[in-house]
Amino acid sequence: MARSAHPSGQHHLGRTAGLIGAAVGLAAAGTAIGVAVTRSATSAVRANQLAGEVGDGRQVADVPAGELRQEDPLGAASRTADRTALVRTDDGVLLSVEEIGPADAPLTAVFVHGYALSMASWTFQRRDLAAQLATANGHRPSARLVFYDHRGHGASGRGDAAHATLDQLATDLETVLDARVPRGPVVLVGHSMGGMTVLTLAQRRPELFGTRIAGVALVSTSSGNLAELDFGLPQLLTRLRTAVLPVAAWTMRRRPAFAEHTRKLAHGIVSAATWSLSFASTDVDPALGRYVDAMIGGTPVDVIAELYPAIAGLDAGGAVEPLRRVPTLVLTGDADKMIPRAHSEELAGELPDAELVVVPGAGHLVLLEKPEQVTDALAGLFRRVAAERGSVRPG
Repeated sequence: MARSAHPSGQHHLGRTAGLIGAAVGLAAAGTAIGVAVTRSATSAVRANQLAGEVGDGRQVADVPAGELRQEDPLGAASRTADRTALVRTDDGVLLSVEEIGPADAPLTAVFVHGYALSMASWTFQRRDLAAQLATANGHRPSARLVFYDHRGHGASGRGDAAHATLDQLATDLETVLDARVPRGPVVLVGHSMGGMTVLTLAQRRPELFGTRIAGVALVSTSSGNLAELDFGLPQLLTRLRTAVLPVAAWTMRRRPAFAEHTRKLAHGIVSAATWSLSFASTDVDPALGRYVDAMIGGTPVDVIAELYPAIAGLDAGGAVEPLRRVPTLVLTGDADKMIPRAHSEELAGELPDAELVVVPGAGHLVLLEKPEQVTDALAGLFRRVAAERGSVRPG
């Protein structure tokens, strides 16, 4: 029987497959590379208000610390930002940026979050690194920590769907560097899609690595071959995901309101899948599970749908050579179902001087599940970079 090309036929297809598509597509594909953390709607509104107030420059403005910040639902006492800013990208999207530590610190670390996440995913590192990166001399932080939200995530603005590419995210990262870190050595810390963004920048601008960019941390990430991952699902569910993903993606892009409604109806399925795909521990604090559930529920489905093809089609093999010039940390959980540890081991194998850290009993959200190990490994990388650069040693 011929397939209907009429919009009403597409609508019927979306409705009949919508529940399965949204539940399995969001749980098994939408959370496949990273799990969402979002800002409140009022933060985005405030960002738009500020955009109207401060003009058209690339670096829009510094704004009072905390203006764009979300309450930490984990109660983790995340360190309050010393500075909050908006940065305008080359196509006019406003990115929300928060900073901790002195602007003239000898070293800056820029944190790049994962797919459907926000800078809030770094809540434990933000709190604990701020404490660790203090020198014995007056407890002055010897590094500045910079966090920002990708376009379409958190408190940042939305861009056109045509710009939902890793090349654009890499361009955005460079824009943040130009606006907020114009001088001094930088360490880039990327989780999941954030690591892919760093790798894409290395492909596009290899000359930055070893000069301006002095170190790299790649957490739970990959340089490619992601389209065929099964995310630890049984074969039957993997086939089901493959069958419904095109329908789910069409629904999320073309009928986001319906997809959002369906996602709410399938909350229990999505929550269970999120827990399984994100964590490996059996004793994860329920508050952390609720935190992740809130992240998933707050990420627009069309943002998930627009970015997924770029992630699935990633080929960043050309990024390896530039990374050989700088100290590199590759970190993964030993039970990551979304981007298996083999992807990190392959990356580390191509970087003979890289440090490979495999965290026992950790899944894809290792930065939230085992935060102490991640923080300690990052502090070690910062010490290596600072020692090589001859700056004040962190920690």
